Amino acid sequence: MHVNTGSSGAPARVVAVVGSGASGILTTIQLIEQAGDVDIKGRLRIQVFDRDGDLARGPAYGTLHDCHILNMRASTMSMYADRPEHFCDWMNVQFREDGGAVSGDAYVPRSRYGRYLREQLLNAVEGAQRQGVEVEFVTAEVTDCLPGSGKALVQCGDVMYPCDAAVLCSGDIAGNRFPQLTDTPGYISSAWQYEAIAGIHQSRSVAVIGSSLTAVDVLVMLDALGHRGEIHCVSRLRSLPKVQGPPSPWELQYVTRERVEKLTEHGTRQAALAEIAALYRQEVELATGTAVDWAAVLGSAHRPVADTLPEDIREAAEGRNRWYAALDATGHLAPYLWNRMDDSSKDVFLARYASLWAMYRHSMPLPNAEKIWRMVREGQLHAHTGFRSVTRASGRSHTLTYVADGREHEITADYVVNATGASPDITELDDPLISNLLHAGRLRPHRHGGIDVDFATGQVIGLDGTASMPMYFVGPLTRGVHFYTHSVETLRTNAAATARALLRDLD
Repeated sequence: MHVNTGSSGAPARVVAVVGSGASGILTTIQLIEQAGDVDIKGRLRIQVFDRDGDLARGPAYGTLHDCHILNMRASTMSMYADRPEHFCDWMNVQFREDGGAVSGDAYVPRSRYGRYLREQLLNAVEGAQRQGVEVEFVTAEVTDCLPGSGKALVQCGDVMYPCDAAVLCSGDIAGNRFPQLTDTPGYISSAWQYEAIAGIHQSRSVAVIGSSLTAVDVLVMLDALGHRGEIHCVSRLRSLPKVQGPPSPWELQYVTRERVEKLTEHGTRQAALAEIAALYRQEVELATGTAVDWAAVLGSAHRPVADTLPEDIREAAEGRNRWYAALDATGHLAPYLWNRMDDSSKDVFLARYASLWAMYRHSMPLPNAEKIWRMVREGQLHAHTGFRSVTRASGRSHTLTYVADGREHEITADYVVNATGASPDITELDDPLISNLLHAGRLRPHRHGGIDVDFATGQVIGLDGTASMPMYFVGPLTRGVHFYTHSVETLRTNAAATARALLRDLD
């Protein structure tokens, strides 16, 4: 689709946005909104590339199953920082026929949020004329981005599109964690293969590898489809996520930018993990009103779900898990805090504590927790930590091993679903654009996962350690630099920063 909103005159400055998921949509909107704030010599033309031409159809919001709900309440999902109620207001207009106002506390189907993203982009495009901006949607798979006389060349097969700057907005890409199972019957290589999961026979046994919110999505989908067979959820280090409590605003006292600036002497030194952890400990203990038994917290990762989930649900339903309010209040600071920590501390955190952190920080919505508890209570769902291996057995069956109580155990399952999510190692990704850029040295893996970019601008750093190309990246794959890269808040912030830097350089 081509939308011509420009005017005749000076040659347009061209910006390519590669990807039309949440990251690409947020970036395009920011480019349009900020275009009027800079004096670009010539018109601005934005080309939005997408392989299938479907807006917001990535893994997160492309699902058509209403059991896949947002993991955050509706009140936190506005695309606009200055209009926090925008998404709820939009919902109440679009779905008023469903009866009653949509509460800001609701967890709505993710497909509706995808519709919201698409509509906001198209609205922004319609209004782009007032900014002198031309927008074109190109249905093509981008396979490379090459340097060209200080500019960039976006390659789609044999076709080259010259541009003044390119913003890559690849979303989550599943890694090939279990190559030994590739193309084997009964193996589903990604939790985002919704049609394949829907094709699982209801009476067959299923093993879900992983214990994050991605795994929760698989479990609730199987439940919604009426699955009757036995399900095993296996993971290496920790059990299923904790449960979100009711919204409870919390004003941070310890984990604040001011305290961290003082701690790091205004950025002249990096903080150690112990220093940042101490601030979090004080914050959580203030919120809960009691000293935290950190040994018990660490041990909770391996406790049986049958023991922990009922109490987690009760605490959430009664609003007694004040720790969640404190952790949730730090979300907007997570990239900044990560940037202020030294590399060795990040190494330790990722190796020892990241999984436990995610268990508490990325808690599951109460409605999902109640569904999972019913599956556990009825003896259908079993969760295990200590996962070691998975192999193909005879026929369609697979054998999984895990270690518990010092002994190795085996599980046999007809189907295996890889729900470990996106791989932090970009060398594992089956993506032609990332692979070609990596092999050419135009981007490099980040030490802590994903790709390396400039923290403030998102400009991609090449193998030589420089950001020499007018190529930027916005999205989950900047996780090594920004750490917390899946929230709309972080994506919105990064998209705004990249648009600002890019347009300034075009000025």
